[in-house]
Formats: sequence, C-alpha cells, structure tokens
Amino acid sequence: MVNIRPFKEQDNETLLNIERMCPQGNEECAMVIDKGPDITARYDLYDNWEIRVAEVDDEAVGWIGWTLKGEPEQRYMYIAEVMVHPEHRRKGIAVELIREAEKAAHEAKASHIYCYAYGPNEAFLKLCEKLGCIREKEIQILAMSAYKKEHSEREYDLERIDPKDLPEAVKLINSYYEGRTHFVPFTTSSFKTYVNRVLGYGLENFLVAKWRDKIVACGGFWDSSVLMEMTYTKEPMMWKIMANAYGILRHFTSMPKVPTENEFFKFHSVVDHAFEPEHELAMEEILNYCNNLMFDTKCDFFGMYTDPDDPVIKVVRKFKPLKENMYLYAKPIAGKVPGLGNIYVDCRDTIL
Repeated sequence: MVNIRPFKEQDNETLLNIERMCPQGNEECAMVIDKGPDITARYDLYDNWEIRVAEVDDEAVGWIGWTLKGEPEQRYMYIAEVMVHPEHRRKGIAVELIREAEKAAHEAKASHIYCYAYGPNEAFLKLCEKLGCIREKEIQILAMSAYKKEHSEREYDLERIDPKDLPEAVKLINSYYEGRTHFVPFTTSSFKTYVNRVLGYGLENFLVAKWRDKIVACGGFWDSSVLMEMTYTKEPMMWKIMANAYGILRHFTSMPKVPTENEFFKFHSVVDHAFEPEHELAMEEILNYCNNLMFDTKCDFFGMYTDPDDPVIKVVRKFKPLKENMYLYAKPIAGKVPGLGNIYVDCRDTIL
C-alpha cells in the first residue's frame, strides 16, 4: 500500500540518495544529477511549490515536486521531477504521484500542466504518454567547451549592467520574448527580484552590449552548478570516439573537451538572452565573453536551453556545440494547453 504525504525535512537525505540511484536515460546515454545537500534548493527559486513523498511501509520510496506559475487569472503547473527508487518501480507509484499533482492542479484551477523530459529518458517519455500528456515541443540543450580563448576585439561596448540601465534591458527582453508561451513580461522590479533570487545568477552576472549608448543585446551568466552537478553514467559511443580523436589532436592544438563517463562536471548557462535582429554580433560577443570567463576560471562547459526556433541558435552554431534534446509534455487540466509553437524556457525549469 502506497501512502502519499507532504515532504518533511527529515526526508531530505533519503530523497537525495534515491536521486543518485536514478540515472536519466537509456542504455546508450544516461546521466545522473547531484543536487548537493538540499533537495528543496531548486524549489526555493519559485514562489509556490510543493513536494509530495510516496512511502511504503513507512519508508520514503519516491517523490514528485511541482510549482504553480503564471498570473492569477491564468495559472498553470510545472512538474519539476518525479523520482522512484529503482527497487519500487513498475508498481504504479510514479502514476500515483503524477495523479496527486493533477489533483492539486485541478484544485488550483490550473489551465494545464507541463514538464520537461530528457530525450534519452525513454521510461519517463512512455510514462508521460501513458498518462495522456502530449509531446508539444522539442527543446535544444546546447553545450560548449571553453577550451580556448575567443578573440577579444569588440565592436560593441560590453559591461555588467548598471542599475540605471535595467529598465532598458527589461524592455529588450520583453520585446524579444513577446508572445511566447510561458513568458510573463517583466517589470524592472520583478526582473531584479527574479535574477537576484536565483542562486549563482544575480544582477552582477547580467551583461549588456551597447551600440552608440543603446542596449542592443543582453544575457545572464548563471552558475547552475551551485544547484546541480552532472555526470554521464552512459556516454554516447560517438562522444567516446570524439574524445579519443580529440585526445590525440590535443597534443598538437587546442581541442574541445568531451564529458567522460562518471566524471562530474559543472555547467554554466547563458540565460534570459535577448538581442535586436540586426545585432547578432553583439550576442556573439556576449558568448565570447562567457567563453573566456570559463576558460580563465578553468570551468568545464557552458551553454543554454532554448526553443529551436529561437534566433540565438544561429549565433550559437558558430561555437560548434554538442547538442542534446529534451521534450516539453503538456496536458490540459482546468482549461486547455496554449499553443506551444514558440516558448520561453524559464532557466529555473532546467534543473533536471
């Protein structure tokens, strides 16, 4: 008999241990996430969140976490994660946990629920589809290795944002993401609160590029490793071949780094990027800056999670990123699922 109950602080270590035993993926590619000492740290980035724990014989064997988002008249729910101990799978526990989230979404009058599923995580993809969720969108994970410094000559004035310039930057962000699903326009105050609330982010890590004293591109540089570190427990064969080839060539020239199996690595994300269409180069210079910062501090990888129709894809291609996919699944609850042709990827949702 499975009992579903609210999270308690004493569950923390048990849930962390379960997560370490639950690689996301398949026989060809799988990764595990280490969220450090606090299972709730990722949820504290949001205003409204819940964790429900599944227990069998008074022992915690899994959990689900979610947050309610959007404006009061248009609520929706993001399911952040569903985890079940390997010894208790195929017993319907994950289904019961998701039904618990759906019940909470009904009570909150949420129009729909959505979640992200890591591409190779075939078991979770099948679970989503079994429960009536529809794959609505493919999201690209673009990872770059800071293995060399990019040229430092600039055509734009690049600087950490000055508080007096924040309204102009927020206006650019709102314009860039206007009309995208799951994007709620920022005010100067709400953007400042949001950025400073995200651990490893903060306004001190928000960059702007100016052309003739006008902000034409911007982006935050987020050290997401303060909330999670990753390792591949199964590495794609192609990556292994690349790593071997790069290893040989590295004796003669600088080559990109490829993650190796069971080696934890840090990942920094470029988030809340925006640029005017005629100033792609300004966005490229921001990425160059982030690359060089990673190189100087001897960090591993940086990149972004983004809609594949985002204009930034054209800019990032120049950095020859490794690409992975995650999928957005959604299900109507008290309303309908909005059109998801083009979406805003909230950086907080990318803590997998």
